[in-house]
Amino acid sequence: MLAYQLPELLAASLVLAMLRTRTRAGAPGRKLAVAGAAVVLVSTLLRLLAGFGQGWVLAYGMSSGGGSLGTWLALYSVVALLLSVASAVGLALVGWGALRAIAAADARTA
Repeated sequence: MLAYQLPELLAASLVLAMLRTRTRAGAPGRKLAVAGAAVVLVSTLLRLLAGFGQGWVLAYGMSSGGGSLGTWLALYSVVALLLSVASAVGLALVGWGALRAIAAADARTA
């Protein structure tokens, strides 16, 4: 499960580290980019936890008779979809922050 989330975890962590160390605190678009990278990182971590939860339900939870497997898998699918949407919003925020930084740089050179 970790192997599926690892590339996104590494990329979001790297972007956050670069934004924190290589940009000025008041740089245009920095807040948006940091917020977007943080949203991507948190949604990926939550997706990882949801995947472990799904594995636990499949392995141990259904043996106790605590509900139908279909209900749990449908709930997992909804959670995974919402976390993917959150990750996409985070990526859009990173892009929006980059666009604001590029526009500010163009305005300074003009």
